Amino acid sequence: MIIQFKDKKHSSGRVKGGEIVLYISSRLPRDEQQRHIAILSHRLEAQLARARPAPPAGLAELPLNDAVTNADLARWAGELNARHYGFVLGGVSYRRQNSRWGSCSGLTRSIHLSHRLKDAPKLLVEYVLIHELCHLKELNHGPRFWRLVARGCPDYAQRRALLNQWGRWLDAGAGMRED
Repeated sequence: MIIQFKDKKHSSGRVKGGEIVLYISSRLPRDEQQRHIAILSHRLEAQLARARPAPPAGLAELPLNDAVTNADLARWAGELNARHYGFVLGGVSYRRQNSRWGSCSGLTRSIHLSHRLKDAPKLLVEYVLIHELCHLKELNHGPRFWRLVARGCPDYAQRRALLNQWGRWLDAGAGMRED
């Protein structure tokens, strides 16, 4: 959910790109702003739930990602890195990314995962973390890169296919297209 405070008379909100965006009046007292946030988010969450189709078979029954904060995600990435690779790792966090699942900086050695993965099945998030960790060693998608991925995630091809399903499902509910 994105909350923007605007110098306007009334608060409003909408679903944009599959995400709730609230425009809250900065003229209101803080407690009234919080009330507007609660009311609008409740209303728009119900609208979003009605608009989104059920998850595809095979995804609905998978355990969901429980690393919802940047600290949780960084801890998990550190554990995966220590278990499988031992690369020098910078920061790890979620970032608003609609056209990629993740990104990695060879310079800062930081990894960013799309905010769209916060509610994804855990094994998909793990695959993306491992994928991005491997870019710390191989900045391309050549054979050495995929061997590294297979070392940490032997079933990466199946997870990658499920990740594509997840993206299509998100896009169906949000009216978005994955690039």
